[in-house]
Amino acid sequence: MPQTAEVVVHYHDQGIPPVDQHDHDNGIPAVVAEFKRRAFDLVPSHLIHIPTMELIPRDKLITILKPETITEEDIRQCGGWSRESAIESAVVNLLKYAILSHRWGESEPTFQDLKREGAGYKKLEKFCAKAEEYGCDLAWSDTCCINKESSSELDEAIRSMYMWYHEAYICIVHLAQTNSWDTLENDEWFFRGWTLQELLAPLRMRFYYGPTWTPLTQNPNDKDDAKVVRTLYRATKIPENDLRNFRSGPNRAWEKMSWAASRKTTRVEDVAYSLTGIFDITMTVAYGEGDRAFKRFMAELIEKCKEWQILVWAGGLPGCPTGPSCYRTTDEAALEMLKNHEISWWGEGCGDDDFSITKRGVQVKLFMVPASIDQSLWQSVFLSRPTGGLMTSPLDELVVQSPFFPPASTTEWAIGVVNYHDHDDTMKGKLKAGQIYICFLLRRFCRPGLDTVRNHWRREVTDKILTVCCKHDFEKEVEIVWL
Repeated sequence: MPQTAEVVVHYHDQGIPPVDQHDHDNGIPAVVAEFKRRAFDLVPSHLIHIPTMELIPRDKLITILKPETITEEDIRQCGGWSRESAIESAVVNLLKYAILSHRWGESEPTFQDLKREGAGYKKLEKFCAKAEEYGCDLAWSDTCCINKESSSELDEAIRSMYMWYHEAYICIVHLAQTNSWDTLENDEWFFRGWTLQELLAPLRMRFYYGPTWTPLTQNPNDKDDAKVVRTLYRATKIPENDLRNFRSGPNRAWEKMSWAASRKTTRVEDVAYSLTGIFDITMTVAYGEGDRAFKRFMAELIEKCKEWQILVWAGGLPGCPTGPSCYRTTDEAALEMLKNHEISWWGEGCGDDDFSITKRGVQVKLFMVPASIDQSLWQSVFLSRPTGGLMTSPLDELVVQSPFFPPASTTEWAIGVVNYHDHDDTMKGKLKAGQIYICFLLRRFCRPGLDTVRNHWRREVTDKILTVCCKHDFEKEVEIVWL
């Protein structure tokens, strides 16, 4: 093993960079073309070449791995439903790499200084040794395979991280704080922001723990082990099916956001950046923007997600949550509604699925019920007033813990039901007796003469997600509000 590692950096302004003329020109053209496509579209910008323990840029992979050595016989042995799929399998096998998921420790090697001493490098060596057991000559670690001095490379790495973990042949996880099955769920790895996508994205994972890198199981893929998956579910509350075969996208957004509710990141911007792959969101990286990163992320997510649940949070700001922790609740009734995305067998849906981002905020249709307030020292009780042709209060009282609300003499209150039932008339909604609904508390000033643009309904920030029970069947027109 050489004593120094040559760090090669090769940048190109645009397109697929040219490669040195080599014998690959004599290879099967379709194989070489597929190799170039995968190398520059799906593989990290730098990888560790395990036999030499040197960092190599991806434009050198074609010289090192020699795709021209793939023969027609190799292609036939790959099988597949077509020649194209067989070629893809052959190239994937040649380009396979292992990827590391871990918590940063002391003296980690970096892109600029791949020092060959200290605990960090020993961990890297252990990782590479495990990668070789899976037939991988290439490996990737976030400590030393990203040139963080290059803004363009850092931007690409953050936006491509989920894909790189998904495309890896094997994800090797090191749980440094775990010393047995009994302590696994308490490892800090389960409470960090970036490790959520590192858990969900890979198709194959192996868990090792402690300083000796003890394997958690003897299986080639721990995601196929029922005991491991049950333990991961207890630690993360992520359904077992998602742990085994997760698909990124803006669907089930509230539930996915709740998985990140207890996780922390070192940089505040990473709260947003670490979620982009999970939700298939593309956004520019701008360290230094602070909390604005999550606001930009939420604007993109709300634009793509058409599930009313994403608008239901507690704390934060009236028009935007301040982090995934706002999507946390212990209310079982609320949880059941927030995780339920099914439409009834007769086709009836719930809530507004056509909300949108506007200059005035999130525009959404709510089932508005006027309310009065009865305040005490520790809480406020909101009583719905007769509406929709009813002579009595249509909703049970809504109790909200709050030290202060504006007085009734200056404020008009309303309860905005979010997940009302569809009506034959698209401008109406309906509530059903005995059912519990998710709601917002809204207020506006009691100032006669003010137009609705300057005096529109404003969502009141509450510590908990609010639910209310309906006492009578009734229907009425829904109203457009801006949160």
